[in-house]
Amino acid sequence: MLSKSVYGLSPAQLAVAATVLVGLTSLLTRRTEIVFTEEIFIEVGEEHVYDFLSDVRLLDLVHPFRVGAFNLTPSTGMDGYEEVKYTNIEKVDYFGLYEDALVFPVHTRFMKPLGEIRSSYDVLDGTLLAQQCFSLRAAERNGANGTLVTDTSRIRLPWMYAHFTIWKGGEAHHRILGGMKALLERGYRIDNLPMGRLPNHYYHSMLLEESLEIKPVFHMYTSYLS
Repeated sequence: MLSKSVYGLSPAQLAVAATVLVGLTSLLTRRTEIVFTEEIFIEVGEEHVYDFLSDVRLLDLVHPFRVGAFNLTPSTGMDGYEEVKYTNIEKVDYFGLYEDALVFPVHTRFMKPLGEIRSSYDVLDGTLLAQQCFSLRAAERNGANGTLVTDTSRIRLPWMYAHFTIWKGGEAHHRILGGMKALLERGYRIDNLPMGRLPNHYYHSMLLEESLEIKPVFHMYTSYLS
């Protein structure tokens, strides 16, 4: 019968510690699902919003973490919808301690008859898998005609990354829609957008300061997967 202690722990205590460690590891690595849904009213027609979203490079102007979209490969799917595959690079700040660059593939489909632009992401070789959709609908607010943009993302990832993703993902969704509203309502169009390598944070802050009102609605929930 084993009776020697290890690091001052008895065999029974070691068994309990091992059980706790296994349980903690299972919790941290368990796959969970996060769903972001945010919407905003933009006082321009659907066509202008769709034109903006149909060039994935333009997200550089409003995405707080985007470095750029590279290696764009456009094609037409078997269902007739246009699509593009590209390499996305984002720079994420971790609590002000350090920054890291994320490089991952994106597949975007442009489903204009449905008023939708859908994208799928694969970050860190399947660690984070996301399905994202911009849905555009004609709408009216306070007597003004425009477009209601709904941004929905469904993300599957290990639980240990969930809270950080909720924080940073929520921030990105909020600022992307706010930046789009500011840009398009100021009258910017595809043929006059400044596509130079403007610093994203500076340009986005400038737009928000000059915009009168940006109040996206934000809802989020998580559900655990077996």
